Amino acid sequence: MNDISISRKLYFTVGIMALLVTVELCTLWFSVSTLSSVRSFVAAEGLWSKAEKDAVLYLRMYAYSHNEKDYQAFKKFLEVSKGDKQTRAELQKKHPDLEKARRGFLQGKNHPADVDGMINLLQRFQKTYYLNKAFSIWADADPMIERLERIGDTLHTQIVTFGPRQAYMEEALGEMTYINQRLTTMEDGFSATLGEGARWLENLVRKVLLMLSLTIGTTSILITISVSNKIEEGISAINEAALEFSLGRLTRRARVYSKDEIGALAVAFNQMADKLEASILALREKEQHLQKEQERAEASEKVKRLFLMNMSHELRTPMNAILGFAHLLEDATVSKEQKDYIKFQILAAEELLNILNDILDFSKIESGNVVLEAMPFNLHQMIDELSAEMLPRAAGKDIHFQIYVDHNVPEVLLGDAKRLWQVLYNLLANAFKFTTRGRVGISIQVVDDQQHHLELEFSVTDTGVGVAEDVKEKIFESFEQAESGPERRFGGAGLGLSIVKQLVELQGGKVHVNSQQGRGSEFYFRLSFLKLKGGQLPEQVEEIDLPQREILSPKDGRVRVLVVDDNPMNRLMVNKMLQKKGFEAEEAENGKVALNKFNSSHFDMVLMDLQMPEMDGYEATRQIRALADDKRNVPIIAITAHTIQGERERCLAIGMNEFISKPFKPDELFEKMGELLK
Repeated sequence: MNDISISRKLYFTVGIMALLVTVELCTLWFSVSTLSSVRSFVAAEGLWSKAEKDAVLYLRMYAYSHNEKDYQAFKKFLEVSKGDKQTRAELQKKHPDLEKARRGFLQGKNHPADVDGMINLLQRFQKTYYLNKAFSIWADADPMIERLERIGDTLHTQIVTFGPRQAYMEEALGEMTYINQRLTTMEDGFSATLGEGARWLENLVRKVLLMLSLTIGTTSILITISVSNKIEEGISAINEAALEFSLGRLTRRARVYSKDEIGALAVAFNQMADKLEASILALREKEQHLQKEQERAEASEKVKRLFLMNMSHELRTPMNAILGFAHLLEDATVSKEQKDYIKFQILAAEELLNILNDILDFSKIESGNVVLEAMPFNLHQMIDELSAEMLPRAAGKDIHFQIYVDHNVPEVLLGDAKRLWQVLYNLLANAFKFTTRGRVGISIQVVDDQQHHLELEFSVTDTGVGVAEDVKEKIFESFEQAESGPERRFGGAGLGLSIVKQLVELQGGKVHVNSQQGRGSEFYFRLSFLKLKGGQLPEQVEEIDLPQREILSPKDGRVRVLVVDDNPMNRLMVNKMLQKKGFEAEEAENGKVALNKFNSSHFDMVLMDLQMPEMDGYEATRQIRALADDKRNVPIIAITAHTIQGERERCLAIGMNEFISKPFKPDELFEKMGELLK
């Protein structure tokens, strides 16, 4: 063994171990199959016992009912015992007919997959004490079964010919009871014998397997020690050198003891160590530098995301008060000049709100919190709603707004309608922002129509200022615009197109731009959707007449509303809005005060803020919904600046009826109140 290669040593070791493991596996297979056959006999005894009990039961029934079906059921259940008897008799022969034995077991209702194993068990262990004892008990039951069959035949003859005599019936029933008791005793003995045999076999198998395991283990250890001692010296030298090298002692080398594979490995290790020693120090320095840069970038990115999200959240509450009071002033002022001032204030506040929304959306995308959904949506309805949002902008700038939808576009598609709306809204808002005259258009065309899905191309065009060639790619970056510096003519945070690009790419598409400075731009992208059953859109829509939304205004009786908000400006603003529409409003500065007022008075609706001191809106809503009287059904609308993903679903889950994010428009509030109070 000293002069042969390590590979041959390993082949020899593996071969011996494989042989021993094969022997053990064969023994284990034999043992498992034998124990499985014992299990099959236990199941067979259960079938035999059940058939005997059922036979006695149906014979008793037949004695009273004289129904031929009961007698045939009795004969059928006796066939189980006859089949088992046939198998036992056949296997006791010197040259048994195995096929006949199989038919007997099958007649005894044994599972076909168990029959061969049961026959093999009887043949292998026929002379075993436990099997002989079980066979003896099995055979002793045959006269009882035959006696039961004779009773049944005699009873059947009497019933068929002239009717059974009462004395004979009583005698037959008594004999049936006696036979049933005797068979039960035999069945118990048979089961106990099988249990004893199974335990004996289990102990035998355990001893054999233990012996084989010890043999395999001992042999393997001896061979392994013998082989390992021959190569341990060289391996230890390489291992020690490698350990020292891994600890940073780069000058350590392995000692070469032989010229076999271990020696060749030691030489190769030393050569590798020579090369690595020259480069590891440089790599360590570079790695430390990169790690510091990465930690600095991650910390900066985290701070930026937290700042953007917190800033957007905190600005929504005062923005809600600004917009709300501006709308109240708009309705209260008489002078045209004052109305114009208020109108410009509302437009400026809404523009600031759009920037806040862009910042919040941007922070969600950057942090990876955007999850795409696949839900059916009506593309025609989406275009209608987009048009309703954009038509006032077109009218305010005297810009022609064109809409084209390919007539092959199905009415209903499967996709993420919310993200598609956001992309189209940002592109259209961007087009109107940078267009002072001419037109803005949106076009949707089918570019690939398959049986179950189709690919659509969305295009937004304008006749605005256009984009210079050298900044076409730059405009899709965060906080970047085509114009920069003090000469900028258009405002904005520079996030709209960045959000568009990232949302389109999340859905598997890519945004492209064609533009000439001073002559307008075209932004287009393609997305795939699954098709659903539904009608087709009109071939072309030039103008859309939208129905006016129904705004709630109390007509008969009082409608009392509880306004819950920790910000006094917001409470006052909502209160004034409600009073102006004819509602009665009462204020509460937190959930605890709101519960006290709600329990002591009557309210038709609650407008509930979420983040409040002492008790927040979530807990207040839970306690209202837990009330025992009809007050628990009063509609509750969440009004909050907390607009993170999943917040609306959370509010609905705890029992709120609607969700409005701050800042909101009065019409939006009254529309949702109207739907809940109808």
